[in-house]
Amino acid sequence: MPVPRAQLKVFVPLASFPEQEQDRLRAEVESGRGLSRSRAHELEERRLRTALKDGRVPTSPWSVQVRRVAGQLMVCPLDLEARAGVAWSLLADAVPSTLLEAVLPEPGARQRLERAATAIPQVLDHPFHAPLHWFLAFAPSEQRFTDPPEGRGPRLAHLTTVGQAGARIERVLEVVEEVLLDAEEVVLALAELGVWLDAFDPLSLLELDHGSAGRARGAQSLQRDSTCAQLWRAVEALEEGDDHAAAVAYATARATWSRERALSTAS
Repeated sequence: MPVPRAQLKVFVPLASFPEQEQDRLRAEVESGRGLSRSRAHELEERRLRTALKDGRVPTSPWSVQVRRVAGQLMVCPLDLEARAGVAWSLLADAVPSTLLEAVLPEPGARQRLERAATAIPQVLDHPFHAPLHWFLAFAPSEQRFTDPPEGRGPRLAHLTTVGQAGARIERVLEVVEEVLLDAEEVVLALAELGVWLDAFDPLSLLELDHGSAGRARGAQSLQRDSTCAQLWRAVEALEEGDDHAAAVAYATARATWSRERALSTAS
């Protein structure tokens, strides 16, 4: 059974790619193989499972999810090969090497995934919930809840530009480094997110899609979600020197996803 997950996706203007890649991506879209969100999810589940099962690089690396904004084509290659490599790298950091060999006995398969992990994917995945620092790339006003009648389930998403997201992460990083002690993990997480965002055109779109992880919480819970707003209250309170208000706001945001965080840790 697939693990519920949240995703952070970058949709880049087609014109920002090198010319050869533009041609390949345009051909993918014009041939009708540009993917909707639901179709992309189905393809990801099938091919990522295959990659982590036997180390085989997924086929169709140019499969892309598309958005059209003000007549401009924005594309998000699924980067399945790179994401399988990243998933393998995270597993390798968390478990002994002997267990890795038991999971994937063939050395060549492990090496393929290790090589794939060096690329920068346009999609980040996280099991069971979105990490709290992801929310800080967005303003509370950029949060959207929908519950379409087609039966696909409720959806919570956030949408901004990469440029705005990068500026916000930089602001939060400065506050945390200046005010908080013993916050190395938070600083590292924010810094890594900032570096990832810097790899893309500032005019690109950044989307936090809670996806199957969000649907597991149910429509009412998602509709009431104030995690983004609470985290920004915490940041603003730190800027004003109100440590108590910051702690309360952060604890509120953290508690919202406590069940999902526990599942992620247990997994």
